[in-house]
Amino acid sequence: MLLLNAWVLFGLIPLYLIYKQHQHATRQIKLIFLSIVFMFMAMARPVVDNAIQKQKFDSQDYIIALDVSYSMQADDLPPSRYEVAKKAIAKLLKQHPKDRFTLFAFTSNTLLISPPTTDTSISMMALNALNPKYILTKSTSLLNLFETIANTSFKKKNLIIFSDGGDEHNIAQLLTIAKKNTIIPYIVATATQKGSALKKDGRYLKDIYSSLVISKINPILEDLAHLSGGKYYKLDTSLDVIDELSQDITTQSLQQEDIEMKSYYELFYIPLFIALLIYLSAITKLHQLTFLLLFLLPYKADASFIDSYYIHEANKSFQHKEYLQAAHYFEKATPSVRSYYNIATSYAKAGHCKSALNYYTQIQTRNKKIKQMIFYNMANCAVKLKRYDRAKKLYIQALALGYDKDTLENLKTLQKLNLKTLKNIIDMLPPKNAQTKKNSSKKTATQKDDKKSGGGKNNSKQSANQSSNGAGDKKSKNKTQSSQPSQKNNYKIGYKAYEQINKGYTNEKEPW
Repeated sequence: MLLLNAWVLFGLIPLYLIYKQHQHATRQIKLIFLSIVFMFMAMARPVVDNAIQKQKFDSQDYIIALDVSYSMQADDLPPSRYEVAKKAIAKLLKQHPKDRFTLFAFTSNTLLISPPTTDTSISMMALNALNPKYILTKSTSLLNLFETIANTSFKKKNLIIFSDGGDEHNIAQLLTIAKKNTIIPYIVATATQKGSALKKDGRYLKDIYSSLVISKINPILEDLAHLSGGKYYKLDTSLDVIDELSQDITTQSLQQEDIEMKSYYELFYIPLFIALLIYLSAITKLHQLTFLLLFLLPYKADASFIDSYYIHEANKSFQHKEYLQAAHYFEKATPSVRSYYNIATSYAKAGHCKSALNYYTQIQTRNKKIKQMIFYNMANCAVKLKRYDRAKKLYIQALALGYDKDTLENLKTLQKLNLKTLKNIIDMLPPKNAQTKKNSSKKTATQKDDKKSGGGKNNSKQSANQSSNGAGDKKSKNKTQSSQPSQKNNYKIGYKAYEQINKGYTNEKEPW
């Protein structure tokens, strides 16, 4: 056992000195002193060390680079390019509260202003504390920026650049660095084609030929973005382009990171309970103490009763198609696989697909059917958000866990949208037995498609009832059993299916 806040115990020294002055006090005073001692022990937080465990977490890292050169003070994007870029960064950070961002400011040199963090408030504090007036270097060097980003430890470097491009012209060298170090630039052009004359101390700047210095967008930025596998955006004061940028970076598949987690088993409640017991015995009589303890004992029935109320109200709202209200009631219930599935499904029904995806991704279960339904519903949400590439991957993940007619039909529909050609989809489906193949060979192509849905939907329906209390997204049709063998016994799950089932979860024996 160890104490996390051992320094709190130093408070026992003045307490002991006070007690020495009152050592002839009454029994009541002595008991109160003793209860304070146990309160100090509780505040020291005694814990028992648990073993260090490795857990997998989905994470996405982004690097934001803001041009702070003098040309960013131009007013073709009022009040200035720099101020509009700051507002755009703030909007982007707000739309990705769970992602990790690193902030750089660059001119001819590159400066780290905020290390990798998921705390958007810290990133914005660092950004607001930056004052370009105190930066001595004035020119723009994309080359120095790319070289700095290349030396970072990120495996895939998603670089979001807010810049007018300055007078950079060496695009070949920039492309070489980007491809060699897996830098994917998302370039937000922070200027206009027309440009603006630069001012200093209220006067227009002029070159050596007494001509006005006009700063406009550097045309190499668009070529740099497209040739290096990134994307190009034109920023304006409406900041609408940030929504497009946010959607583009969200469609990327998440990276899996192994993180060592050290946990403790808290014991503070033991000395706290003893302190409370001693204090009550000091200020009450024995029969009064017994009566009070009846109210201090924990009742799990209270929690279950409250949960039952919220679930009842949520199901009632769901049946009346008040899906947002149903989601809010489900959120008040005790967190579990069931409650999270219900919350996600309710949000999906209400059309709040981003909120639904947020909850679907937090569900931890090894139940194959439930996991298949989660991937299917996530794919449907991705389609509604027009993230077709992401939806395609999720449908394939659902098919890897078992055959499902609706999933396959939706995947075929996406294929007809002239997306990337799907390869080896049939290999990912569970293999049928020889008898099924023999029977299906006598049917037409249409009958084959109908036959494939034999047992998949009923199983999905059963899992949905267990996990959502009637709040499900997938629909199923009741079919009578025929002579066709049950699909549950027709195949063995491949290693890819087990990988999907066990992906990212530890110490979970039962799904509920």
